[in-house]
Amino acid sequence: MALAISLTVSLVVLTFLFHYTVLRWLSGGMSRFVISPSVRILVIVLVALSAHFIEIALYALAYALGDRILALGGFGGLGITDTLGYFYFSIVSYTSLGLGDVFPSGHLRFIAGVEALNGLLLIAWSGSFIYIAMGKLWPWQPCAEAAYPAADGHKGDSALRI
Repeated sequence: MALAISLTVSLVVLTFLFHYTVLRWLSGGMSRFVISPSVRILVIVLVALSAHFIEIALYALAYALGDRILALGGFGGLGITDTLGYFYFSIVSYTSLGLGDVFPSGHLRFIAGVEALNGLLLIAWSGSFIYIAMGKLWPWQPCAEAAYPAADGHKGDSALRI
């Protein structure tokens, strides 16, 4: 069980740091590129989605290691017959979809449960980031800006440069 806990904590820390780095780059580093606001929004959404796929792949790798090498458990139901099966199970867990056609056994259940919580937090983080980005980049009507001035009274001042 200690190995499963260590692996899970490592995955949570790694995915949070990776997600933080991606969102940090999207908020500051991407501002150096001269692109239209609508394209910038699309890039933000696609990069955030790509970050989630990478995080899902990290969990899928952990499932493969736990199943095939570390003997932390296995998979029941339809089972997993190939590498894509681990990725499929990881997507279902990360998004909290939980179809139940494939289910973990042994200590892999702990990893799957924590992945659902981790995925929920990271998806919410991306959603709130995209919401803020769209608030800054979406074409507003002039009356909307006058009705909702920035909290500090300055237009466009923020730590989020996007």
